[in-house]
Amino acid sequence: MARKTNYDAKIAKLEEKIKKRKNEIKSLKDELEAVEAQKTEDDNKVLLEYMREKNLTAEEVLSVIKD
Repeated sequence: MARKTNYDAKIAKLEEKIKKRKNEIKSLKDELEAVEAQKTEDDNKVLLEYMREKNLTAEEVLSVIKD
């Protein structure tokens, strides 16, 4: 007689792997969000420094960008 497969155990094992991967994905998304926030902060610092060096106001910069 053929050996009976334990589907419940296989299903539970696969569900556990899925849960683990979901946690890994969540962690990676959190890390991505933090890196993107840091990049935005750094970009803003560069822009503000340039504006200070050139004595530009936000309105002046926006008028150039919008045109």
